[in-house]
Amino acid sequence: MPRILFIDKEDRSRALLQCRLKADGVKIKFAPSLEAAWEKLSSRKFDLILWNTVNDPAAEINLSETLKLFSTKVCGSRIVVFSNSEVLQTSRLRCGNVQVDNLPTDEEDLLALVQRNLPLKVPSERNNSSADKFALPIEFEGIIAVSLPMGAVLRRAIEAANVDMPVLITGETGTGKDLIAAAIHNRSRRKHDPYIVVNTGAMSPELIASEIFGHEKGAFTGAQEAHQGIFEQAHGGTVFLDEIATMDEKTQVSLLRVLEEKTFQRVGGIKKLVADVRIIAATNEDLEKNVAERHFREDLFYRLNVLHISVPPLRDRPGAITVLTDHFLSHFAPLFGKEVERVAPETYRLLRRYRWPGNVRELKNVIQAALLMLDGNELTPECIPERIRDAALAAEGRGEPTCSFRVGASLHTVEQELIRVTLTYAGGNKKLAASILGISRRALYNKLKNQK
Repeated sequence: MPRILFIDKEDRSRALLQCRLKADGVKIKFAPSLEAAWEKLSSRKFDLILWNTVNDPAAEINLSETLKLFSTKVCGSRIVVFSNSEVLQTSRLRCGNVQVDNLPTDEEDLLALVQRNLPLKVPSERNNSSADKFALPIEFEGIIAVSLPMGAVLRRAIEAANVDMPVLITGETGTGKDLIAAAIHNRSRRKHDPYIVVNTGAMSPELIASEIFGHEKGAFTGAQEAHQGIFEQAHGGTVFLDEIATMDEKTQVSLLRVLEEKTFQRVGGIKKLVADVRIIAATNEDLEKNVAERHFREDLFYRLNVLHISVPPLRDRPGAITVLTDHFLSHFAPLFGKEVERVAPETYRLLRRYRWPGNVRELKNVIQAALLMLDGNELTPECIPERIRDAALAAEGRGEPTCSFRVGASLHTVEQELIRVTLTYAGGNKKLAASILGISRRALYNKLKNQK
């Protein structure tokens, strides 16, 4: 369980941190001064230490020397010191494991900073004992992980990598289910063998079975020669079946046989072939609901759901939006020929207010769009697409989008404006917008298509 020590002469942040971090299983202790903190540090270890010297002028005296002493005496902890010292702020001094920074003026900024600096502990691959632990880096197998919810996901992924059994990954569109699947393969004993991704939602039902299991010559019209399927190509490795809920019932039966008997047959064939593959499946749908509605086989669901990993949406990952924004900026700015020296605090706050229905994928696209609008070296709110700004303001409750109609406007014009405002309020989430409007998602798509 992560432990935090906050050294602060005042108690203004105590209630906020205790309330927001307790739910994540974080233990937090407070000390009014550095002297009082030494007593707590002598009896227990903390993962993160926050020291606010802004409200304590005495602490600013010889702060550089104090930090060096702090760094040598407190090993294995991350330390963030808030200071008004112009020299330290100019250099963003780092003394060993000590970082000096500005005191966040916004409560959400403070929480984001805590989540960014709190180490995530997961079991080591070689030794699962409590003594053998390591802290995850911010980037892990291509996954940016800074929040406690994602720490739980990575722990589960490493557990899955150490055993050879089916895995079911669920989560909203754009949360990174494909990255989790790849990380599991890369950490498994099959990492040197093929890893093949199959998006069943992008295949017609008539071709899914042929692509996955292969077919014999003459199995159907156009099958002029035998074809190896995905399972044969991935022999010894891993097959990642994305959007598994779109698979037709006949293919579900064949997949169930692979999981139970480790064998399969090509389409039109009679010979049983051995399936030495590990199956990882993913979906953004509620499979249990699909099972109850008889859209997905119950027996296949239980065979796939041996190890279940639920990837949280971006809005439930505190601190991740700020870190991901910095990550995407550092990656795409050179590609776009831009140089970003600073992100305005209001830009970060705006991005955190937005609900991100498209999750990490949507944030990635928004940052690229923002870079195209950038004129200078500071990313300001004006660079962010207007729909994001409008939806963020609506979510905050100050400036919900409204629409007005003049007498004489056509019903078509009124409908267009109402749909636009509702989509803005829903953050671009068409499913939510359709629900608010009281129509089906298909009807909303048709109306949007007619607007073009």
